[in-house]
Amino acid sequence: MALSTVISGNKVRGSYSNVKDTFPASEAGAGTLSTVNGLNKQMVGVTTTFLQDIEKGDFIWFTTVGELIEVENVLSDTEASLVRGTATALSGVAYKIVKKNGFSSISWMIDSLGTAEIDTIVYPAQSSESSGNSKPNQQGGGRRLSPIIVDTTTNGNIAYVTGE
Repeated sequence: MALSTVISGNKVRGSYSNVKDTFPASEAGAGTLSTVNGLNKQMVGVTTTFLQDIEKGDFIWFTTVGELIEVENVLSDTEASLVRGTATALSGVAYKIVKKNGFSSISWMIDSLGTAEIDTIVYPAQSSESSGNSKPNQQGGGRRLSPIIVDTTTNGNIAYVTGE
């Protein structure tokens, strides 16, 4: 399992080999979270450090259910709100943090060894795709894109992802 990231100017390149993670890459959050599904967007933590770990615009990746939701507001070290509620109620789950980014374009390419999933869509070997506008945000490229979930665990192959 390997994930490597290279930053060059306003571009970030990631290489995902036999791993499931986000682009940009996620980091484990401290403590555990609980949520109430549906309209309740509140997130409550136990031994969490939200004030130093997350900010408005970051994303929380609930890895157990595969949901990636943007942080709306941080209220304290143990309370934060999301832009939408989770699909199911979660209790005492581990989570990962994906820091906000300025990408207006994300593209990916799958190697020749097999398929890979990008946001639950299966892409065949040697395929490529992109999302967003080709101009960076600071050059009038449009709105910031949400992170994506990259899964290369099925075939042990490699997905190359670039954001700018």
